[in-house]
Amino acid sequence: MPMQYAELDEKTRATMLSEFDAEQAGANPYRSKALSAHGQEAFPQIMRDAIKQGTEVTLAAALADASLWDPIEKFMRDGAAQERTRNIPQSAERLATTEFSTWYVRGLARRLMDEGVTKCQVVRGVQLKREPSDCPKHDGMILDVKAVYDNHRARYWPEPGNKGALSIPLAPGCPHIIKRV
Repeated sequence: MPMQYAELDEKTRATMLSEFDAEQAGANPYRSKALSAHGQEAFPQIMRDAIKQGTEVTLAAALADASLWDPIEKFMRDGAAQERTRNIPQSAERLATTEFSTWYVRGLARRLMDEGVTKCQVVRGVQLKREPSDCPKHDGMILDVKAVYDNHRARYWPEPGNKGALSIPLAPGCPHIIKRV
């Protein structure tokens, strides 16, 4: 089921793109470690295209190319490092949802600040089967828009992140976005 972005219009898209390009021009733009070297290189343009005229659905479709991904996924189970063949469609969908939502939140927060709005509400863009365990406790929270803007990725980027920060989305796989109060 697609995410619901209530204010995904040309104004928000323009702000999303400006914010994305500012991060890309910085010293340490976010890149998923799951992407291959080719994927790391291709990602910024794929993301720009989605911001300009797509959604997380079109972004996931663009990211479904196996050449963009490391074919082996590493993970921890019961304290032991494990490996498995990457599920490319699942990885593409998860990254697309997280990244598109991240830039929607960042762009909408900037737009709200520019409009003099000081508060926003944390909402689910979609109900997911699986989500980070901390997600449910953030449903409906009213936050300062500037705090949301300032905590962009702070919880997980740059690594190791600030686990005490409240970033929206909270972490990769989190379905939360913001809306006007």
